[in-house]
Amino acid sequence: MPRVTIDITVEEIKKLLPHLSPEQILTLDHEIHEYLETHMMMSVAQTSFAEWEDEEEDIYNDV
Repeated sequence: MPRVTIDITVEEIKKLLPHLSPEQILTLDHEIHEYLETHMMMSVAQTSFAEWEDEEEDIYNDV
């Protein structure tokens, strides 16, 4: 499935909020928090793999 991206600003989102129901706003809030939590966890996890990035061991990639 092709990915569609759009450019939208925070100000544009703020203008849209009054047109959403309270349930929709809560759902959006939940989705944003889930995204941020996942992003932060992945950022922290990425640093734990830094020790695996050893150029000397790259010689085994062609075996």
